[in-house]
Amino acid sequence: MRLYLLRHAEAEAEASEDELRELTELGWAQAQAAADWLGRQVCGPTRLVASPFCRARQTASVVQQALGLDALDILDVLAPEGDPLRAEQAISLIMREHVEELVVVSHMPLIASLQSWLEEGLLTSGEPFSLAEIRVLEAGVMAPGLGQRLEGFLPEEANKALSDLRSLISRL
Repeated sequence: MRLYLLRHAEAEAEASEDELRELTELGWAQAQAAADWLGRQVCGPTRLVASPFCRARQTASVVQQALGLDALDILDVLAPEGDPLRAEQAISLIMREHVEELVVVSHMPLIASLQSWLEEGLLTSGEPFSLAEIRVLEAGVMAPGLGQRLEGFLPEEANKALSDLRSLISRL
């Protein structure tokens, strides 16, 4: 089984309520880049789940179209301040339904905590995700500490920012 953890793409900075923030123009482009990458990776029975927040649903809608999926499931447990244990339980239940690959679209800090829980079996804040970043975990059974990180996707502008930061640090 493979689990693709995807942080939503860039959203507008201001909205009347956080859950209503929509993707920016750059965010739509990031979502498309992530969806294109997923289109080259995913094969087999696939499910797509997302947070109920607008920016996650919009990111997921681009993935849904790229993968040709009929359904997008919205899970309240994937909201930004969600409980990683409850999120892991929901994911595990879905993966028991003969799903070979599951794409989860969520937010910081939940998505990093969820990855840490599944990969290391530790409830920590985890390693932060960049916007539209995807990390892939594989396991025979998706449970705490059993996930093995494979590859991932990082949008081009995030790669450049990391490279610039490393260059700056090396000069100090």
